[in-house]
Order: sequence, then structure tokens, then C-alpha cells
Amino acid sequence: MSHSTEHKGHQQTLGEQLQFRLLLSVAFCWAFIGAVLCRLTFQSVAHAAPGESCFQAAKKAAYGVIPYAFMRV
Repeated sequence: MSHSTEHKGHQQTLGEQLQFRLLLSVAFCWAFIGAVLCRLTFQSVAHAAPGESCFQAAKKAAYGVIPYAFMRV
């Protein structure tokens, strides 16, 4: 009986990992598009450090937003 509960817990963890990766990729795409658009229109990205690339700014934004999706209220 313990094998079934361990296996079920592992599936849930694997499912949560897949959800995290999917949400991270979607958030990264949105943040990257926003960073590129800001760069093309000569606006500063709000959370980017001077000289930071669009990729780095998008990665920072995605990792900053995703934990809020997994908060339990």
C-alpha cells in the first residue's frame, strides 16, 4: 500500500514540475517580447539593470512572477 501512495506523490510532483515549466516558459516569452519592444522603442525596462540584455531581463521578470501563481490562498 505504501508503494501506491509513494507513486501517487511522485506523479503529483512531476505534474507540478511540468506546470511550473509551462508557466515559466509562457511568462518568459511574454517578458522577452516586452523587453524587446521596450528596447526597440528606446524605453527603459522597468526592472532591468543598465547594460542588461533582453534575455536576462526577461528571465529575471519570469522568475519574479511565477511564484505568485503557486501561492495557496
